[in-house]
Amino acid sequence: MQPDFRVESRSYDQMVRGSWQAYRLHKRTQLSDELLAEVSSDCLRLWLPAGTLMHWSTNTRPLRYNCLQFYWPQRWYTLSAFYDGRVLKYTYATIIRPASIEIERLSYVDLDLSILVKPDLTYEVLTQAEFEQMADLLHYSEETRISALMAMRTITSSIQRSVGIFATVPHLLRETDFHLTGCQKDEAPSAS
Repeated sequence: MQPDFRVESRSYDQMVRGSWQAYRLHKRTQLSDELLAEVSSDCLRLWLPAGTLMHWSTNTRPLRYNCLQFYWPQRWYTLSAFYDGRVLKYTYATIIRPASIEIERLSYVDLDLSILVKPDLTYEVLTQAEFEQMADLLHYSEETRISALMAMRTITSSIQRSVGIFATVPHLLRETDFHLTGCQKDEAPSAS
């Protein structure tokens, strides 16, 4: 099965920073045996197995770990959970302008602000200085600056209260072969 979804990461001035192919997971695909919080119906989940080629503006390199990505059309952040085999290693929360989601393509603007979240929900804001520098250099609008900082506050509050979006990230995957099991195919209704 070939990856069926293209993702593009852009800078605020629309320059392509990176792109990769991913497998779109069906909304009913169960990723874990854990009882997880329900993922909202507008959430797009993408699967990138280890070895997926990540085409960055500086070079192309294979993805070291399995990765599960979460995108929402109206949210100013995305989550990328990385797995060493089936076990969650860490999650990056990246502040973005809301993603443009099409049938087989997704594009988003990375606002240079990210948070590293460990499975025990300890976290570190990684790129606050880069965000401020790029906001000045690329002339982020006031709405973009405020929305990005509000999104960061939403994420850190969710982490501190141990509720919300991080409850949807599995700590132990059921398998790592989602790309071999027909990710996007609808299940056939049962014959009665």
